[in-house]
Amino acid sequence: MRIVVREEIPEDPELRRSWNELALRVERPEVFYTYEWAVAVQRAYANSSKPFIILAYEDELLVGLVALAWQNTRPRGVAFLTGSTADYCDFLSEPGRRQEVVEAVFTELANRNISKVVLANLPADSSSVAAISAAASSRQYHLHFRQGYLCARVLIGSPEERTALKQATSGKKKLRRYLRDLEKKGKVCFRHDAQWDHVEPILQSFNRAHVARFLMTGRISNLTRPERRTFLYELARELCRAGALAVSRLLVDETAAAWNYGFQFAGSWFWYQPTVNSNYEDLSPGYCLLAKIVESACDRSDIEVVDLGLGAEDYKYRFATVERQTLYLVLNKSFYDHVHAVVRDSAAKVAKASPKIESFLREVISHFAKMKVRLRETGFADMLRSASRQISRSFYSFEEVLFFGWTAGAENSAESRGLTLRKFDSDLLGLAAMTYVDDSATLDYLLRCAPRLRSEGDCGFVLLSADGIPVHFCWAKDFEGFRIPELERTLQAPCADAVMIFDCFTPASVRGRGLFACAIAALADQLNAEGKTPWMFSAASNPAALRGIKKSGFAYKFTLGRKKFFFHQEVKDSIPSPDPANIASSVSAP
Repeated sequence: MRIVVREEIPEDPELRRSWNELALRVERPEVFYTYEWAVAVQRAYANSSKPFIILAYEDELLVGLVALAWQNTRPRGVAFLTGSTADYCDFLSEPGRRQEVVEAVFTELANRNISKVVLANLPADSSSVAAISAAASSRQYHLHFRQGYLCARVLIGSPEERTALKQATSGKKKLRRYLRDLEKKGKVCFRHDAQWDHVEPILQSFNRAHVARFLMTGRISNLTRPERRTFLYELARELCRAGALAVSRLLVDETAAAWNYGFQFAGSWFWYQPTVNSNYEDLSPGYCLLAKIVESACDRSDIEVVDLGLGAEDYKYRFATVERQTLYLVLNKSFYDHVHAVVRDSAAKVAKASPKIESFLREVISHFAKMKVRLRETGFADMLRSASRQISRSFYSFEEVLFFGWTAGAENSAESRGLTLRKFDSDLLGLAAMTYVDDSATLDYLLRCAPRLRSEGDCGFVLLSADGIPVHFCWAKDFEGFRIPELERTLQAPCADAVMIFDCFTPASVRGRGLFACAIAALADQLNAEGKTPWMFSAASNPAALRGIKKSGFAYKFTLGRKKFFFHQEVKDSIPSPDPANIASSVSAP
């Protein structure tokens, strides 16, 4: 057996053919094992992942391979190239030659003094597991493994079982109810696209919906990163050529309510990366789409299983008939590193046994991660000063908030500058997160305000640049009952149609361009045209905001304040003189 090592995957039709033929000869062929998957990873993650491909030849015939990548760790190590993108990863060969191929691979790893090997998402039912254990022992690698994921699967079965499964799926009461409710909103249909000219236009809306959906549930989607979006784009293009992609959608009057970026390969229909349109989430469109995929699979003689992939979400088990276990293997030359991996995984297992402990540890880890980022961005001295101010305010604080009413005295310059004010929706939420993915402050803002998109009382607006990029965000809400957390007060409206503009935010990279004043002037104009009276407020200690508010056509009206000393609070209300000079001095004083 001859070993060839490559540190890139060439655009080689012959290698593509032999690689994919080998992928079809493993025990359970998966789309994740294909040349197309590996080359899409290489293109998308070229800056962070360098391939290390080991090919085994007998004469000129490719009989085995494993796609690895160098890890940026100490000691020097490798991992599955597709480990962060594929639900299953494995060594490729015919089952009868797996031991021979794995032995040859580990000999090569040992000869190159590779100290650590990480093998994630290896199927527990693969013949590679026993082969790796034997090869590791003979080459002085210490092997540690733990359970990875349970992958829910729907086995289709015989013709009789297909008929029974289809009837059971279509007969679910929840499914029928959800479909009836969706049909009240428009004509419902399902589409499965596999051609590139149909798939490419879908990807942008799918990406934004996925990112927005995660933000609304307090998480950051992996599609926020451009590398992940590039990977899905390249993978879709490659798999469309191979006839293995299946992008499924549930449409309501041609508006997508749910998507699944999936695959049809070697008898498997894969539920890989689904998402839903937040406007329809109460009607469970994702559940309906999955049900229709299962029904469609029952009508396809070439589909033997619907694989629901990594993750133990409850909705999957409403359909699943079996499970498939994956393993996470770590092999270390160093006994110390081996013990460290064992202890770390044991501690994690104990923590996961208690949801409260696990949640607490996640919060602690997240807190320290944010502190690390802040320390890198602002420096230790600034972070210490900020902490000192917070401690001081816990004992003594004086908050003063100035309120302003709209006078329509300033010209709305948004249109003349090529800027557009639009209502904030989930599509713009997703676009904003992808645009400012490296701006932690903007991501925190989007995470905080995303749930408001579901609120009937809060209405968000986005100022868009000439090329459609979000550059400022602001919100409007009825003045009556508006809560000011800084003052711990709920406001009473000065008139019946009063509306408060609040929580305005400009990303750091586009500040200094007058976007705040431009946005609130445009929004005030729009509210005024709707017969409403716009209001704004700002802390007296924020001179930049006060200048922007005054510039945009708002006039100072009154001040509310609160003084706190330990547990004693004193409320301060003031109404200025109507003398314009006094009003001007009140605004400029902070």
